[in-house]
Amino acid sequence: QGVVGCLKHFPGIGSTTSDTHNGLAYTNRTVEEFRAEEFQVFKAGMDAGAKMIMVGHVTAEGLATAQGEAGAPLPASMSEAIITGYLRGELGYQGVIITDALNMSAISEYYSSEQAAVMALKAGCDMVLMPENFLQAYAGVLNAVVDGTISEERINDSLRRIYRIKYGAGFND
Repeated sequence: QGVVGCLKHFPGIGSTTSDTHNGLAYTNRTVEEFRAEEFQVFKAGMDAGAKMIMVGHVTAEGLATAQGEAGAPLPASMSEAIITGYLRGELGYQGVIITDALNMSAISEYYSSEQAAVMALKAGCDMVLMPENFLQAYAGVLNAVVDGTISEERINDSLRRIYRIKYGAGFND
């Protein structure tokens, strides 16, 4: 029917009590707990053919440092250790990775649209969803490519994954 499903919210938000729409959400789960529980669910979805995974804004100290730029909390959606290390590396995911909405308070209270978009792409996301200010996010990504913060090849890797979904699902327009 022209719809591509998306698993969410990696690495798992079941153990949080907060809502990232309203602010920070933390989980104190260990890497062993994630591997035994949440990762198994995502792996089953990958094995079933999931073409996209959304990374949530939860801060998971058991998987990666919780500190980002200038001491701001580092959510999973901006963590290279979580996205590239666990999701792409350990779990071997080759599909498209998208952030949760970047206009949510867990992000917008701590990062500009430009910072959030650049950090998410550098961490390994292929797509950024709903930055608070699209034009600033777009300009930030362009500037990051021009100044070498993000390589053009890194962007092209994401485009190849996105095109694989578009053309594989018949979205040729």
